[in-house]
Amino acid sequence: MNPLTAAPTVESFCVSDTFVTGAGPLQFMGDNLRLTLHVLQRSTYDGGTENALVSKIVGSRTDMPKIAAAILSACNSRSTPSDRVVENFMEFLEGPRGRH
Repeated sequence: MNPLTAAPTVESFCVSDTFVTGAGPLQFMGDNLRLTLHVLQRSTYDGGTENALVSKIVGSRTDMPKIAAAILSACNSRSTPSDRVVENFMEFLEGPRGRH
């Protein structure tokens, strides 16, 4: 059984869906990691484009790679060995400098 889904999931209050188009660099906070997500949008100030922050997710250095692996394996259209899944996701997050 997948340890991430072993416990029942409850939604005790409404949690809205959040659309994202990218992620900022990972931030290391002791035993935790912070993943900052954003969406590319048109600026209301000058009409240019900007990345609007939509979420900051903090999790332990132990849990975040497991969550990343679950996301990547669900999204991956081709077969990737399980030992490469987390590595691929970390490469995506750290990505080319120009993307962040």
